[in-house]
Amino acid sequence: GYFAKIYTGEISVPQLIEIMKDFAAQEKGSWKHEVYSRMIQNLFDECRFFPKYPPQELTTTGELFGSLINHDLVYATNLGLALRCVLEALRRPMHTKMFRFGILALEQFLEKLPVWPQLCHHLTQIDHLAEAYPSYVEYAKGVLKALPDELRHSTALKPDTLQNYPMPKPPTRVGAAPSSNPPPP
Repeated sequence: GYFAKIYTGEISVPQLIEIMKDFAAQEKGSWKHEVYSRMIQNLFDECRFFPKYPPQELTTTGELFGSLINHDLVYATNLGLALRCVLEALRRPMHTKMFRFGILALEQFLEKLPVWPQLCHHLTQIDHLAEAYPSYVEYAKGVLKALPDELRHSTALKPDTLQNYPMPKPPTRVGAAPSSNPPPP
């Protein structure tokens, strides 16, 4: 199917996201919408196997996973699971392929972090993340600081709530290799 094509390089992650946006926009019950629903479900069923993925496939999966979150292609019922999957990956030791997966996924939806104050709070608690990607953790802290106390522990906020508070500018994406550790040749 479509996932196989991103791993063979036949299509790029952004191309697959466009296909999935089209399928998601179709009427519920239609063939395309069913394909979209199954693709999302299959990806979530695979989550527990991510640690066994070869590094290159996991890199692609991290980009895809984060892009799906960024483009609102993950239903609310699965969104908590998706964010938890990214958070758990970021809690892994810094030089593991799962941490790299977490960074790649996070980078796809950095601009949306203000929507999830609770996730921002959890990110600020990961010491090795702050060490390797200080701008990401500073951004999460800035988001929390911009919110009133009663909203800081919310699971999710609506965009119309967020527009009442001046949010910090999202950091520039660093990429999966932090500056302190150049990628191996």
